[in-house]
Amino acid sequence: MKNDIQINRYLEKAEEAFNEDKLIKALNLYNKVYELSNGENLEALINLALIYDSLEKVEKAKEYYRKALSIDDYEERAYYGLATIYDDEGQYEEAINLYNKAIYINPNYYAAYFFLANAYDVSGKKNLAIETYKKLLNLNPMDFWANLNLGSIYEEQNENNLAYRLFSKALKIEPNNYLALFNMGVIYSKFNMIEKAINFYEASIERNSSYSYSYLNLAIIYKYKDTKKGIEILSAGINNCSEVHFLYYNRSCFYALLNEENKACEDIIVALKLYPKFLKYILEDEELKKVRELDSFKKFAMFK
Repeated sequence: MKNDIQINRYLEKAEEAFNEDKLIKALNLYNKVYELSNGENLEALINLALIYDSLEKVEKAKEYYRKALSIDDYEERAYYGLATIYDDEGQYEEAINLYNKAIYINPNYYAAYFFLANAYDVSGKKNLAIETYKKLLNLNPMDFWANLNLGSIYEEQNENNLAYRLFSKALKIEPNNYLALFNMGVIYSKFNMIEKAINFYEASIERNSSYSYSYLNLAIIYKYKDTKKGIEILSAGINNCSEVHFLYYNRSCFYALLNEENKACEDIIVALKLYPKFLKYILEDEELKKVRELDSFKKFAMFK
C-alpha cells in the first residue's frame, strides 16, 4: 500500500517533468518507480523507453519496450515505440511488422497508421502505402499530411487527377503551406497550365524562401523561353538556400544556353565540390559540351 502511494506520487512528478521537457529529472523519477515496482510498472517502462529514445540511447529504449512486452504482449505503445526506432534506422520490414501489431491491437491507432503508410512508401510498397493512407483518411479526412502524402504518391504514378484532388484538399486545410503550394505547382505544370504553375511556385517561395525545389521547378519553366529570367530565379535560390548543389548545376546549364561558358564553368565547379558524383552526368550532358572543353574545367576534373 505504501509502495503504491509512493509510486503514484513519483509517476505524477515524472509526468510533470516530462511534459516540461526536463528529461533527466523525469528519467530519475521513472527509475524510482521502476525500482519500487520491481520493474513491473508499464507506465514507467514505456516512459523510460521514450526518454532514452529522445536522448538517442536507442538500444536502451528497445530494452525497456521489450520489458514492457514481456509483461503485457498486448501493449500497443511498446510495439509502436519499437517500430519508430526501427523506422528511423531504415529497417523498414521490422518497422512495418511492429506497426501492424500495434494496429491489430488498436485498430484506431492513428499515429501507427501514418508511419506505417510512410514506411510502405519509402520501402517502395506504393500500393500498400496508398491503402494505408486511405484507412488513415477514413479515421480523419482532414489530416493535412495524409492528404498531401497520398497525393504525392499519386503524382509519382502520374495519377494526376487524383493527386490534384488531394493537394486541393490539403490546401483547404492549410492554405499557406509551402509544400502544398509547391505540389499544386507540379500538378498544374503537368496539366500544362503554366501561369497557374508559376503562381503556385511563387507562392511556395513566398511562404518558404529556403525550399530549393520551388526555385528549380520555377526556373525550368523559363529555361528556353526566357533563360535570363530562369537564371535570376536560380540565383535567388542559391542566395536563400545554403549549398544546394543542383541549383548550381542547373544554373550552369542555363549559362551554357546563353554561351556564357566561363560562368557556366564556375557554377559547375561549385556543384562538383558540393556533390562530386555529378561528374558522370556532366561528362554526358550535351548542354555542357563547350564547358567541358574549357581548360579550367579540364584542370579541375583531372583531380576528381
